[in-house]
Amino acid sequence: MMLSPNPRTRIALVRYFYLPANKERQAEVIEVLNSCSDMVTVPMREEDVELQAFSERALTEREASIYSRSETWKLFSSWEELRQDHLKFGLPEEQLQQLLNFRDRFELHEELAA
Repeated sequence: MMLSPNPRTRIALVRYFYLPANKERQAEVIEVLNSCSDMVTVPMREEDVELQAFSERALTEREASIYSRSETWKLFSSWEELRQDHLKFGLPEEQLQQLLNFRDRFELHEELAA
């Protein structure tokens, strides 16, 4: 199934969602490529969790060439892991910095270990 670009913007979007830690797992940032909505439902053992996007951007050319056919979820448990992935896919430095500015608001494993 091929997803259409977001009708509001006419471009395919990447959205970011924060899934807080619980006693069974650490916190994660969920990156959804070709995102169709600013909300996602994450299936959980006890009860599904609905999350609201905290950031969005257009796909890079490289992401679009690889992930253009369907919605794809990527999970990151550290901001450094997310940064390395985004550098690999050619996200401009300014956009990467805007995204990394959320580190103070959304703690991941690397911050908890300090």
